[in-house]
Amino acid sequence: MVLVTAFSPTVPTAFTINNHPQTTNHHSRLLHLLNQCTSMSQLQQIHAHTLRTTSTAHPHTLFLHSRILHFSSLHDLDYALLFFHTHIENPNSFAWNTIIRACARSTDRKHEAMLLYLKMLCEGDVTPDKHSFPFVLKACAYLFAMSEGKQLHAHIVKLGLASDVYINNSLIHLYGSCGSLEDARNVFDEMPERSVVSWNVMIDTLVQLNEFDDAITCFREMQGIFKVDSFAIQSILRACAGLGALSLGMWAHAYVLRRCDPEVANDVLVNNYLLDMYCKCGSLEHAKFIFERMVKRDVTSWNTMIHGFAMHGEVVAALEHLRRMVDEGGLTPNSITFSGVLSACRHGGMVNEGRKYFTIMTTHYGIEPVLEHYGCLVDLLARAGLIAEALDVVSNMPIKPDVVIWRSILDACSKRSMGIEVSEEMAKKIIDSEEGSGVYMLLSRVYAVASKWDEVDAVRKLMVVKGVAKEPGCSTIEIDGVAHEFFAGDMSLSQM
Repeated sequence: MVLVTAFSPTVPTAFTINNHPQTTNHHSRLLHLLNQCTSMSQLQQIHAHTLRTTSTAHPHTLFLHSRILHFSSLHDLDYALLFFHTHIENPNSFAWNTIIRACARSTDRKHEAMLLYLKMLCEGDVTPDKHSFPFVLKACAYLFAMSEGKQLHAHIVKLGLASDVYINNSLIHLYGSCGSLEDARNVFDEMPERSVVSWNVMIDTLVQLNEFDDAITCFREMQGIFKVDSFAIQSILRACAGLGALSLGMWAHAYVLRRCDPEVANDVLVNNYLLDMYCKCGSLEHAKFIFERMVKRDVTSWNTMIHGFAMHGEVVAALEHLRRMVDEGGLTPNSITFSGVLSACRHGGMVNEGRKYFTIMTTHYGIEPVLEHYGCLVDLLARAGLIAEALDVVSNMPIKPDVVIWRSILDACSKRSMGIEVSEEMAKKIIDSEEGSGVYMLLSRVYAVASKWDEVDAVRKLMVVKGVAKEPGCSTIEIDGVAHEFFAGDMSLSQM
């Protein structure tokens, strides 16, 4: 990237630049042109004219440079970075914050935001202010830079900015992104002032970390203080989906319809969360009703319905929605789409269809299979008794199989009179990958099917020696808005 250093009349422009250098009126005219600027080509002309007709010693030139930096940071980050490093002498806090924010918002230059912050500390005479930290913390959150984020937190406290609501919101987001719920809670609890964004970030953090009950509790506290907005609704719908809390999810849906603006009710993202919530809460009819009434659908909308049908065993509907997605929606299926399709085939025991769609995914759409795709295909084949073919798929996988794949083959072996040698080999691979009660129970079942009772007894004794206990089955059910968790064999709950 080379910055423009002279005015180029060959670049088309709607500007007429009069040359009255070194006057306040001239600076005002340049500033007026900057405020009207709509493209980088226009900015380059103004930049070139500024270089030719102004002096860096003039008090108004620094302001012109800051405006050039601001515009280029929004439209051409490379140009902005070069301009900052070559033309901004002794940058003030606005210039530092502008270029740090630009890097933090970029897709592939976020690490430079952190480096620029360090440079501001080491080279400049400018102290970071309350506007600096949210940008750097955003970059840390994206990069999962927990250590650097904690150092920034220490700087914030040292500079007396620990009470700033915007900085604290960014800290909660950072700690939540890095999986440190305790730190996020501490920041939230110690905030002297909270905005609606503070509550939204805290609720979203709880949902991300699968603390669904706490997310709902936090949401209810928020209701007594602030009007619920669409961001909180999206988070609470995700929590309802995780808990299977249908009644609260329906309340959130009613809130969207009655209290939110029509654009929120028709928002694709909100409707996608509603689809996911209803599918996971077992109300597939509600999901289908919302889906058919959606004004606009994206790939996620179709994927959610395909996964929902697969989850409920409606294989034909899942495959039909794949066809509709391509023919009616004009959309291209992605990796997630075929995860749902293959899962549907697995639930329906449709071996031929599973093979067909796996081939279509790889050859027609050029999608590289991931572990989840291979897992669905292997499980489908193993359940159908095609153990040899399943093992052939595993042996030809370009990626290392995980414990789930080995478990699916061992589970299929335990339900059929397969060779003991195969089952023992699967069990060994699982034990090498992960200790747990499941593999021992499956292996004992294999021996039981083969009437090898001595081996069954040996496996049970091995479980005792290793201190491995059978993990009880668990399920949840919602009653009057409260999610109850039940374990197999537990009779302690009064509402059992």
